[in-house]
Amino acid sequence: MKEILTSYKNYLLSRGLSPNTVEGYIRDVKKYLDFCRNYKNSNCLKKFIREISSFLSPRSYARLISSLRSFFDYLLLTERIEKDITPILTLPKIPPTLPKFLTREEVEALLASADGEKPEEIRDRAMLEFLYATGLRASELVSIKIQDMDMEERFVKVRGKGDKERVVPFSRRALRWVRKYLEVRGEICKKESPFLFLTRRCRPMTRQGLWDKIKKYGEKAGLGDRVWPHVLRHSFATHLLEAGVDLRTIQILLGHSSLTTTQIYTHVDLARLRRIYDKFHPRA
Repeated sequence: MKEILTSYKNYLLSRGLSPNTVEGYIRDVKKYLDFCRNYKNSNCLKKFIREISSFLSPRSYARLISSLRSFFDYLLLTERIEKDITPILTLPKIPPTLPKFLTREEVEALLASADGEKPEEIRDRAMLEFLYATGLRASELVSIKIQDMDMEERFVKVRGKGDKERVVPFSRRALRWVRKYLEVRGEICKKESPFLFLTRRCRPMTRQGLWDKIKKYGEKAGLGDRVWPHVLRHSFATHLLEAGVDLRTIQILLGHSSLTTTQIYTHVDLARLRRIYDKFHPRA
């Protein structure tokens, strides 16, 4: 079974899924296989789902079903089974969740909290400014290489989910901080490295490292535990939509493959319309 899981993991990675998604699928499949050790027929799947679904949220349950369907697709593809038994599974209805975001004032407080003059603090400020200026995912930010940056035109080349490449503009303010960071980058790491944001060990900044730093500056800014990398991405999209940028443009900037994904931000438009209505309607 270990050989099958290793092969399945390589199969998922070859499809361009992110390492985090792959690890999640593997964990789900392992749970299923461990549960089924004492069963010899398809009833195992029904019993497993019945037992585990009682303590899973609808979102976690939906991911579990996706994991199992993907695994059985792989087993069919590699001719390890003759019949797919997952059609008995039905996806739950998942209530839409609104993205958490910061106000413009809160973003300014967060950015201002990274106000040190040490090389690492300048690097941190550059990362925060760049995240908010571009709406990049954490994994995209830490993967940026210097050669991906066009300083003159203020564009960065990014590889997103599914290994899809896109070009994203960034602000003059972000450019100033990146240039300031590059002036002291050699004090953080004296070795040559193609990656833009480096640690003292001359390694690329990790997603977890970035998360920890944003958490630290969020607490310093008085925002508690409300800040993590994706909150800046949501804030980026929300503030653009508030300013009147159309959804299609925001979709391209965020690297969403479907406009449906981007439409989650329309709550901002509705909130703005409500404020305008309440302000100007004579009987509001």
